[in-house]
Amino acid sequence: MTRKKSKNEKLLKRAYRLLPILGGVVLLLTIVISTLMCGSGEDVVGSKDVSADFGDVIRQLATERGVNERSIEADSQIRKVDGVFVRSWRVELENASLRDQLQDDVIAAAAVRQAPTSLTPAGSLSDDVRLRIDLGVEALDLRLAVATPAPIVVEIPTATPAPEPTATPRPKLAPSRRGRLAILLDDAGQNTDLLEVTEALAPEVGVAILPFLPYSAETATKLHRAGHEIWVHLPMEPVGYPKNDPGPGAILVSQSEAEIRTSVHTALNNIPHAVGVNNHMGSRATADLKTMTWIMQELGARGMGFIDSRTTVRTVAEEAARYQGVKAGRRHVFLDNQKSERAILSQLEEAIYRARSQGSALAIGHYTASTVRVLERELPTLPGRGADLVAPSELLR
Repeated sequence: MTRKKSKNEKLLKRAYRLLPILGGVVLLLTIVISTLMCGSGEDVVGSKDVSADFGDVIRQLATERGVNERSIEADSQIRKVDGVFVRSWRVELENASLRDQLQDDVIAAAAVRQAPTSLTPAGSLSDDVRLRIDLGVEALDLRLAVATPAPIVVEIPTATPAPEPTATPRPKLAPSRRGRLAILLDDAGQNTDLLEVTEALAPEVGVAILPFLPYSAETATKLHRAGHEIWVHLPMEPVGYPKNDPGPGAILVSQSEAEIRTSVHTALNNIPHAVGVNNHMGSRATADLKTMTWIMQELGARGMGFIDSRTTVRTVAEEAARYQGVKAGRRHVFLDNQKSERAILSQLEEAIYRARSQGSALAIGHYTASTVRVLERELPTLPGRGADLVAPSELLR
């Protein structure tokens, strides 16, 4: 028994001596196996396999950034530079943010490979970059491009040509329909050239004479004797004064009440036989209620009427006249804004139609040769065309 026990003790001692050796062997085997596994296994950047072809790594990274396969150009050019094969790749991304993210991904993958990288702008396209990855015997030249947004095409529908405007036909008036027509000729008094032919016109034609001109009083006297109504064509301030000058004795809105009353009084005294006033120009004055009120008070004191030439749609002349008890009327048609006899004849036709359709109308023309000639020829035909010629004062109310 003793002998057997002694033998076992010797074996145990020998085993204890071998333990360190066995541990070293096990450790050495572990290192070897680990090294072999690392050498034949996977290098990992996240979940990306970067031990394979680096182009496959780029493709995988781009796909994870949402890049469509069609936006990847692989090995579009392979060239040899200084003994190194250079592969050209291009990846197109939707925006600069995705481009920067993919750029960082590729640089990180290259770092695992210990592959140097260099980054430069891609030519004149400031949104693109070029990333060079040196992989030893080869290099990869990667261009990261930002997609150019497609131009917005606005389709403009072909315009359908607008139909040519056509005049709205006027209602036909019954042949028996009649109306009263008054005609007033402005701007007389500058010369006597037309006195004789104007005296011969129908006496219902009124004449408005500018005051303070060389022949103002003479024209008034002669035409009054021929039976024509005389009106004072009172100069009043227009818009654009003083560039637009209405002439001597003009009523200005800047004048005091006394100045305006004096101007009206003086003008009326300059034109004998006058039955009333109409405005010469006056687009500014007739729109000023204060000015027109003072004028109407002067006319009312003399029992005279007023005809608004309506040189502005802002006129308050008739309103002022009504407040002051002055009989007033308004112009409905201008006969000769265009000076040709054809145009004047057309406007006279307009005045006749308005007189018949409305019951009465007042037309204003100018004391010119073309207008007087048309009236000389056409006035005798008015009764047959349904217009009864009356003096301007007959249309005041």
